[in-house]
Amino acid sequence: MKENKMNSKKAWTLIIPSLIFILLFNANCKTVSDSLGREQLILQILYKQSQQFHYSPVKVDDEFSKKVFLDFLDNMDSGKRFLTKKDINSLEQYKTSQDEFFKEGRLDFFNKFSLLFMESLSKTESFYKEILNTDLFQAKDETIIVDAEKRDWASDDKELKEQWRKNIQYDFNNRYYDALDVLEKDKKTRPKDSIATEIINDIRESYDTYFDNLKKSKDAERFEVYANTFLHIYDPHTEYFSPKDKENFNINMAGKLEGIGARLQTDKEFTKVSSIVPGGPAWKQKELEANDIIIAVKQEEGEFVDIKGMNIDDVVKKVRGKKGTKVTLKVKKASNEVKEIMIVRDEVILDEGIARSALLKSDSTSDKIGYIRLPKFYAELESPNGVSCARDVTKELKKLQSEGAKSLVLDLRNNGGGSLQEVVEMAGLFFKNGTVVQVKDKERVTSYNDTDEGIVFDGPIVVMINNNSASASEILAACLQDYKRAVIVGGNRSFGKGSVQRFVNLDRINGYDNLKPLGELKITIQKYYRVSGGSVQLKGVEPDVKIPDIYQYLDNGEKEYDYPLKYDVISSNATAKIEKPIVNLDEIVEKSKERVKSMNEFNIIDQQAQLYKTMKDDVLFPLDYQKFKTKLDNRKAESKKYEELSKNQIANMIALNLEADMPYINLDSSRVGRNEDFLKNIRKDLHILESLNVLKDIKN
Repeated sequence: MKENKMNSKKAWTLIIPSLIFILLFNANCKTVSDSLGREQLILQILYKQSQQFHYSPVKVDDEFSKKVFLDFLDNMDSGKRFLTKKDINSLEQYKTSQDEFFKEGRLDFFNKFSLLFMESLSKTESFYKEILNTDLFQAKDETIIVDAEKRDWASDDKELKEQWRKNIQYDFNNRYYDALDVLEKDKKTRPKDSIATEIINDIRESYDTYFDNLKKSKDAERFEVYANTFLHIYDPHTEYFSPKDKENFNINMAGKLEGIGARLQTDKEFTKVSSIVPGGPAWKQKELEANDIIIAVKQEEGEFVDIKGMNIDDVVKKVRGKKGTKVTLKVKKASNEVKEIMIVRDEVILDEGIARSALLKSDSTSDKIGYIRLPKFYAELESPNGVSCARDVTKELKKLQSEGAKSLVLDLRNNGGGSLQEVVEMAGLFFKNGTVVQVKDKERVTSYNDTDEGIVFDGPIVVMINNNSASASEILAACLQDYKRAVIVGGNRSFGKGSVQRFVNLDRINGYDNLKPLGELKITIQKYYRVSGGSVQLKGVEPDVKIPDIYQYLDNGEKEYDYPLKYDVISSNATAKIEKPIVNLDEIVEKSKERVKSMNEFNIIDQQAQLYKTMKDDVLFPLDYQKFKTKLDNRKAESKKYEELSKNQIANMIALNLEADMPYINLDSSRVGRNEDFLKNIRKDLHILESLNVLKDIKN
């Protein structure tokens, strides 16, 4: 292993040497009270550990208390369905006491809230049962704000019931619209009353399940929300994991999910896609994306089941299934567009999740250009012969050069990161030696360097990123950008996560064996910095050459979280010497702007991006069905204009396999089919086409 590199599987697993950390942990925890219940003990430990080991511990005072108070109410009732201003006022006495509860492990507010919440469930359960017995075709000419964050809390029970009526009417309109759409596609008709009766029964069943789940939820589950409300004020990535949650996290990190190859997480009362597993069915299908909200799930021979408020384990059971079966997800995209996405369940194909290459040509250049797609920075450092993305990229570079590639497109789009050791080694493939990234803890800055004098590839490079390129992807892109070793091409900027986390096992505390297992704390303990000194936190990496993409006008990334760590700058430590730096970047940027401006396809992408922004911001919907239908018809017609763009292959855009790869590809028919999809997707990609043009413009 090279000097100054992380001896860890993932970038976020390094903090302090383990023995020292454990000793500090035990010493610190000996001060907790001996007469505590499990939840009280956990709160005390979380407070002490967060204050001592967090990269930037917050001041736990009355202002902190007010944030916890409001955030917990929002976390428990994000849809503003259960609590009223009157209820909140009855809890006001606890608004500035949360700091004391955190420090002392007291549950006064939590217990009072739990009683109030259960009472509200009984009250609101009667609301929906009564409303579903009314004629939902007789909707008033009124509107609903569908984004709860833009609504105020209901003043009292009467106003809360009105909000329930509007929500149910909106739900009915959506389902009725979808039902008529299906009938139209199948060229069938059904009586209006028959459709309405079926929809009302479905809504009733959905709410019955929703309330059953809420009533069955245990204090322990609500306590996890309470504990994490405290921790998320430190930063979005510091959080408490119960023993069960940590087990699920480990399964997710190992990529062992079955079914569709998507990692799911609870986001208040919703289930959100946290990431797509490279090589899995959802990754190959390409429509499901990180941050999509799953509204409902439909099995192959069934109807949609609303999963709002459902326990994450129950959602996963519905999404998973046997290989070859179909599941349809109804999801809300970042633009607020609702889509139905059908995915055929399958096993994750491991070779789809590793580095892969091709040779490219276009009309603009007769030269062979290498292309490498890297879905993640994978590693298996426990084994010297384990998988290594840096080693795999080295092999691909050597194969590409042996078959005539003089320049390279490195595709890091949708790469969420991974091992820091791998990114340090990979950066070193493109220059002799020097600093790759700086990492700062509370006391000092450490530089992680490539110390190998060798260069594997010395030709021009374009690195492709998007707003889902994060962590290790941002480190590599920033390093090559700062050294002018590559031109970065993409949308507005990358994700902007510049922090490092570590898991701390709370069971290491001495004593309290009768209360264990206690779970684990994931805590932020470091930040990444570029060799130029700037952090990637919040700002991400801004591409040199910006190309329109469909999400460019939507807010995304680390800055969208509550309480993110701040952007800051440390001293530069750019020690690498680049033999062939980019010398004409201004010229490259101007030429690309002219090309993009002249291509109608990019104008269409920009229009689509503007439409998504408009749809995202438009949260006011009519409840009169005809007006509702007109609005959705207009949205559908607008979206349909852009469907063909992603299906067309680019004229004279050539993507070829390497001769060295053909024996492996031709080994079985499934590999042949996956390979053809790989090449087809390259040939349809306008961003890759422009990357080839940028490479042609580089003058070393």
